[in-house]
Amino acid sequence: MKVLTIANRKGGAGKSTCAAHFSVEADRMHLKTILIDLDPQKTLESWWNKREQENPYLLDTVADELSQTLEQLKEKGFDLCIIDTPGDASINTISGMQAADLVVIPSKPTPADLTAIGRTINLVEECKKPFIFVITQGVTRQKSTLQTVSALSRYGAVPPDIITNRTSYASAMGMGVSAADSDPKAKEEVQNVWQFIYSRLFEKNLKQKQKLSTIG
Repeated sequence: MKVLTIANRKGGAGKSTCAAHFSVEADRMHLKTILIDLDPQKTLESWWNKREQENPYLLDTVADELSQTLEQLKEKGFDLCIIDTPGDASINTISGMQAADLVVIPSKPTPADLTAIGRTINLVEECKKPFIFVITQGVTRQKSTLQTVSALSRYGAVPPDIITNRTSYASAMGMGVSAADSDPKAKEEVQNVWQFIYSRLFEKNLKQKQKLSTIG
């Protein structure tokens, strides 16, 4: 089982929106997926409670029990666990990072967000975890968006696509669905960003296994 943690010490970066939409994409790829919401605001859990579908699944747990919980989920055959974390450096955030195979750091393309993101990078590096950035609430080809991509690329990988500033995302979070269900543009960008994340989580590992098998 792979663990994907969504983290940014600054609030309002779109962590819960990313977690929700990526979980739907994972489910559509037939990955047995479960969500854990470690953010006390419970935005992700609120989204899940509005869903008609049971999957992706959601489990309530606490930071102190996270390691044991993940072992149990692995034994139950889950392929992916997505963890949403609060916008701080609390034990919830640190535990989520420590458990991750990959940390996704969402960031809006604003000077304030770029100034603050160094704190998150430092925390992830202290946990010795690989990470990538995802641009959220951006505008395609806008100067500020391009500058943000350029700036973040100095520190880590950034998908070619961004999560743009669309009302369909906010509406989807309020209804327990994915913006990809009704907005073709949102569908395209979410799928492309998710494919980038998926390749980092699964395909690299698969290639290594195939190489070892060939050598054997």
